[in-house]
Amino acid sequence: MKGMRERVKALVFFLFVGSIAGYFVYKEATRVGTPGVINIGQMAPDFTIKDQNGHPIKLSDYQGKVVFLNFWATWCVPCVEEAPDMEKLNAKLKDRKFQMVTVAIDTDWKPVNAFYAKHNLTLPVFLDPGQQIARGLYKITGVPETFLIDANGHVVRHTFGEHWADPRIVSYIESLIRQQEIRGQTGEFPILLPRFFDWQIGNSPV
Repeated sequence: MKGMRERVKALVFFLFVGSIAGYFVYKEATRVGTPGVINIGQMAPDFTIKDQNGHPIKLSDYQGKVVFLNFWATWCVPCVEEAPDMEKLNAKLKDRKFQMVTVAIDTDWKPVNAFYAKHNLTLPVFLDPGQQIARGLYKITGVPETFLIDANGHVVRHTFGEHWADPRIVSYIESLIRQQEIRGQTGEFPILLPRFFDWQIGNSPV
């Protein structure tokens, strides 16, 4: 009986993993548009940017955490749509090895502050009015664009808008965080999830 239960548990686990993988394979296979030039697996370009109070941060300051780097604008309709889910995601994960960095490409802080007040947002936000980071370093082609960066600073995902509260997406991001948490506890690399969790299809960087 115990052996049967173990086999059932294993079957359920692999069905769950398969459903997540299938979802992202479908997302990639049906994606339309030209991807950027930041390739999956490469080091995320480092940069320094200031918050509204003039305090500078560097992307590399967050090495050791999973970084959610999002480029957006107040006039962008899809950005409005994904903002509430991003707020939920950040609230769920901010106390773990996770750092959200949102970069607005607006030209000044006034519309950004109004946007945050209107949508009740508390996400860490920075301003890139000249788009030296957004288009200069990360070669974005539009907004919103998001880069998921692992704890070692490598890009593991480049996407053009998602339902960030989707349990399958949250589960993937949590798996990246758990890998770093386990490493921090043991000093060893954990057993990684199957390769398809890297969300790569062929040579696509997204």
